[in-house]
Amino acid sequence: MTITTIKNHADVGNLNLAEISPAQLPRSTYHAILQSAQNFGDATAIEYILDGDCISEAQIPFAKKLIHRILMTFKGKSFANPHRKMSYKALAKNVTGLGNALHSLGITKTEVTSLVLPNFPETYVSLWAAEAAGIANPINPLLDESIMKEIMISANTKVIIALGPVPGSDIWQKVMAIKEHIPGLKAVISLFGDDIACSQNNKVPVYGFKKLLAAQNTQAANFTLPEQSDVCAYFHTGGTTGLPKLAKHLHLNQLTNAGQVNLLSPVNAGDTMLVGLPIFHVNAAVATGIASVMKGCKILLASPSGFRGKNIIQNLLTLINNYDVAVMTAVPTVYAAMVEQITSQKIIVPPLKMKFAICGAAPLSSDLQALFTKLTNTPLVEGYGSTEGSSVSTLMPVNPINKEASVGLPIPGITLKIADINEQGTLVKMCDTLDVGEIIITGNNVFPGYVEDAHNQGAWVVDENGQQYFRTGDLGKIDESGYVSLCGRQKELIIRGGHNIDPKMIEDAATSHPDVTLAAAVPRPDSYAGEVPVLYVMLSPQSTLKLDDLTTYVSANIPERAAIPKAIYIIDEIPLTAVGKIYKPELVCLEIKQTITEAINAHLKNKAVQINVFADKKLGIKANIFVNENEINELQPQIKALLTPFSFNYEVLAIKTITNEVA
Repeated sequence: MTITTIKNHADVGNLNLAEISPAQLPRSTYHAILQSAQNFGDATAIEYILDGDCISEAQIPFAKKLIHRILMTFKGKSFANPHRKMSYKALAKNVTGLGNALHSLGITKTEVTSLVLPNFPETYVSLWAAEAAGIANPINPLLDESIMKEIMISANTKVIIALGPVPGSDIWQKVMAIKEHIPGLKAVISLFGDDIACSQNNKVPVYGFKKLLAAQNTQAANFTLPEQSDVCAYFHTGGTTGLPKLAKHLHLNQLTNAGQVNLLSPVNAGDTMLVGLPIFHVNAAVATGIASVMKGCKILLASPSGFRGKNIIQNLLTLINNYDVAVMTAVPTVYAAMVEQITSQKIIVPPLKMKFAICGAAPLSSDLQALFTKLTNTPLVEGYGSTEGSSVSTLMPVNPINKEASVGLPIPGITLKIADINEQGTLVKMCDTLDVGEIIITGNNVFPGYVEDAHNQGAWVVDENGQQYFRTGDLGKIDESGYVSLCGRQKELIIRGGHNIDPKMIEDAATSHPDVTLAAAVPRPDSYAGEVPVLYVMLSPQSTLKLDDLTTYVSANIPERAAIPKAIYIIDEIPLTAVGKIYKPELVCLEIKQTITEAINAHLKNKAVQINVFADKKLGIKANIFVNENEINELQPQIKALLTPFSFNYEVLAIKTITNEVA
C-alpha cells in the first residue's frame, strides 16, 4: 500500500486498518526495536554527522579532519566523532544495556528519567531505554534552568541523563545547579566529559554514560518488560497557562502514530530519513524516530543542534544529495532558507533522490511550497499534528498534486472533526462541510491526558454518544473531499521557527512591573522564523517609564531566550472585548499590515497600494491588498514574490483608483 493510491478521505477509510490495530503492533517501543534488530540486523539504524563541514567524513581533507578531531577533544578524551554509525543490532544492545543500567539505579516502570541532550545517537538510545525501563521525559536543553527544574519536579524525575561538561555547552552547569532541588533524585548520568563529571563532589551520584553502559548485560532485559498500556513518556508542550504542560504518552499512542505514518509514507527499509528537528520534540521522537525504526529506515542525524548546526543549512542540498536522503521533515524556515540559497546563488539543483519533504510545526505559505517543489523537483507536503496526538494527525498525500492551503487528510485510524464549542467548553454541534470550528481528535494515537490534573480541565469535549475528544485549540475546516485546512488558533501560542512560545510568559514579565497595567504579546510575521513575539503594553496614567527601561526589565524577567520580544510598543489603550478581555486579533492585524507595508515600501516605492487587514470568524485573519486596476498585472506577481516567505492569508485585488501610496 502506498500513498499514491490516496486521493480523498474515502480512500483513507478504505485502507486496511488492521495494520495499525493494537493486535498488529509490537508490545512496546522496546519490542519494536528488538523486532527491527532481528529484521534488519547489521543495517545502519542511525548515522550521525557533527556539522555541515562533515558531509561525509571520507570526503573531508586530512587537515580539516585533524582539526575536527582536535576541536572535538576535551582533556584528552574524544566526546563526539565527526561521523559515526550505529547498526540495528547495536541499537538494540545499547537500549537494552542502558535500560538495565537505569533499572540498576532504581528506575521502575512508573518512574521518570529526564533527558537533557542535544541530537546524538545516544539521545535516541537514552529515549528508548528510558521508555523501556520506565518513563522518558525529554527536555529542551535550551530552556532556562528554572523551567527545567519545574518540569523535573512536575515529572517526579528520579534520574537525569545530560550532556556532560564539554566546551560550548551550558547544559551540565544548568543540571548541576538544579539537581539538589529535585526531590527524590537518585542519579545523574553524564554523556561525554565523564571523567570531569564523575570527579566532582556531588550529593547526588554522578555516573559516566559510557562506563555505566559497558558494565551492563546488553543481551537481555533485567527490567520488567513494558506493555502497550503503560505510560512511556512525558513530553513538555507549550501552553497558555504559564509553565509547560507534561503530556503523557502510552506505548500504544506512539506505536499507533508510527504505524499510521508508515502506512501513508512511500519510504522503504534502507531509505534515509534526515532528522534535523530536536529529539525532545515528538516529530523526531515518534514520526521520524520510532516510525523509521519500525520501517527499517536509516536515521541521519544532522548535527547535535539539528538544522541549527554549523553550516548545516548552507550545505543541506549537498548533504541530501551525498547521503541519498529519501525523506526530510522540517519547519518552514528551513525550506525558506533553502529556497533563498538556491535563488540568490543561482544554484542548479542536482537530481535528488528525495521522494518528498514534509513541513510541519508552523504554517507553510503556498507560494513557498510551490517554489521549493519547482526548484528541487521534490514534492513538499504539509502535515498537522500535536504532542497530544503523539505527532501527526493529518498529512497531505504526495499524489495527486497538493491541494493548496490544506494540511492534508486525517491519517488512518484517527477521528478528526470540526466542532462548535461554546465558552463553557460544551460541544454545541459538529460543524458542516467548510464551516470553521475547533479541531478535535480521538483515536489510539491520542494521549490519555496531562500529568497535572489541573491541565486536563477544559482539554476534552464529549459528543452525544459519550465519545471523548481532545480539543486541539486550533481552528480549521474540512472540505467536501475530507481535506483539512487550518484557519488560525484559539490557543495564543507564538510559533517561532517551530518553537512554541507561551505569550503569558512574556505578559507576566511585563505586568510584574508596577507601572504596567495591561500587556499583550502577539506574533509578528517573520521571513525567517515564521513568527517572532512582539509586546504591546499599557502603562498606568501617572507612569514616566521609558521604553528602554521597560525593554531591559522585560528581557531580564523572561526565562526563555526565544520568548524575548523583538519589539515593545507602549500604547494608550489595549483593545478589549465587550466583556473586558484583551482582543489580540486587532493587534495581530496591525503586525501583518506593518509587515506588508515594510515589504512593499522597500521594493515597490512610489506605487499606490492600499492595505486592509481584518479578522473574520470564518476566514480568520486576512489581508486585502488593493492596487490600481491598470497596474494589477504588473504588481500582483511582484507583491506575491515579496510575501512568499509569509504564511498569512492575503489577496491582491484591483481597484479603480488609489490616490495615496501605501496606506
